[in-house]
Amino acid sequence: MSALAVLAVGLVLLLAGSLSVRLAVLLAGFGVSWTLAVALDADTGTALLIGVAGAVLAFLIVLIAARLMFFVCGLCVGAVVGAKIFVLVQGGTADVLLAVILIPAVALLCAFLARRLGRRFLIWGTAAGGATLVLSGVGRLWSDAGQLWQPQTGGGVALFLALWVVLAVIGAMVQRRGLRSRTGQADT
Repeated sequence: MSALAVLAVGLVLLLAGSLSVRLAVLLAGFGVSWTLAVALDADTGTALLIGVAGAVLAFLIVLIAARLMFFVCGLCVGAVVGAKIFVLVQGGTADVLLAVILIPAVALLCAFLARRLGRRFLIWGTAAGGATLVLSGVGRLWSDAGQLWQPQTGGGVALFLALWVVLAVIGAMVQRRGLRSRTGQADT
């Protein structure tokens, strides 16, 4: 993937990684159930009842799938974070054993946290994952910013970590604000 694509993916993940589609699924469940009921010559009351039942069924399926979805999303975000931690700690030696142990460990930890904490983790997890992709993309785009891709000094690692935290906090704030404005929630 080119650096621009990584940067674009990182920005989307950073700023909008935790938005939900449950309402769309609920409405689509109603729509498809109602449409099929009408197509099969159900009367209006029966079609509405089938539509509501389809909406409830679709919503319940999404709730069940969401449990697994949070785990898988946490696993993927954790793999991104784990890969960047590997780049930061491996010191240019490309130790395969370190990668084989560190990346899955961070990925599974994040999957567990996502499963337990749900949207709260996804806001912070996707913000952290997006921030690392943004910084890595910038580091790959410009040779002067190479310390953002693979820091070679303690100062480079410190700079990366500081920027990572700042971007992750900004991303989480943007996601929370976006989620609040979309759902009218006080805080997530």
